[in-house]
Amino acid sequence: MSSLRDSLEYALQRSSQQRFGRGVLWCLAALWYCVIFYLSHIPAATSASTKTMVGGDDTLNVIFRFCAHLGVFGVQGILVFVALRQSLVFSRRQYFFALFIMFILAVLDEAHQMYVPGRFARVQDVLTDLAGAALSIGLLCSVSKRAITDNTVAINK
Repeated sequence: MSSLRDSLEYALQRSSQQRFGRGVLWCLAALWYCVIFYLSHIPAATSASTKTMVGGDDTLNVIFRFCAHLGVFGVQGILVFVALRQSLVFSRRQYFFALFIMFILAVLDEAHQMYVPGRFARVQDVLTDLAGAALSIGLLCSVSKRAITDNTVAINK
């Protein structure tokens, strides 16, 4: 009787810890999107200063902005994917569900930019944001599968 009660208490405690962990992950994802929202809210006159950071070269400025989109939405994609992984039971569709969420976030980001002075929405930016998320999530999946495979091989030896 006491072992059953202990098991139930342990299960309830573990469940509350998992819920707390999931909540933290979703809060981190939301916080990072707030950073993206803030960066998107910078008017064009101010954000044009990135051109001076790369030496005034238009080509370097385009590459810098492209990499910024990939990186910022790559981090967002990883945060969303990890939060989904902790929240949902099904595993095969998590990648696509995370990309769907990232698509919505990228569209919202571009829609927000339409209301910022001198900024405008571009389909190319949505695709770049989605590519950054897809690459980072794919890399995370690849690395985590490799780690699981390596651990399994090490255990079986």
